[in-house]
Amino acid sequence: MLLPPREGYDSKQAFITNLEVDDEIGLDRRITEQKITQYTARGGIETSYKKIKDFAAWTTSKAFEVRLFHFGMAVLLYNMWLLVDFLVQATVYDEFRPKPRLTAKRFLDFVDQRLRTLLG
Repeated sequence: MLLPPREGYDSKQAFITNLEVDDEIGLDRRITEQKITQYTARGGIETSYKKIKDFAAWTTSKAFEVRLFHFGMAVLLYNMWLLVDFLVQATVYDEFRPKPRLTAKRFLDFVDQRLRTLLG
């Protein structure tokens, strides 16, 4: 499906979908644009799942319980990182931006250092 150029775009935009779309009449174009808007929002969700993998521990286990535990811990660490980044932005910078100020690597290094001190 090719859409005509929009504001901010110089050429037609191509989208691939298995949904039935049409741009013959105005109503069809509006419905198609709604679908595109919904799919565009999925980008953030996909990025979150990719980022969660950075927080997961590496394992070779094929046991479902072990993999589920590792995924649960990764999600917990990911959410803690988001919370800490939010608090840093709210208290230190007094402004919010979509790009995190505290990188995931820096947060994980801090957590790793604290855990090594605690367990060491």
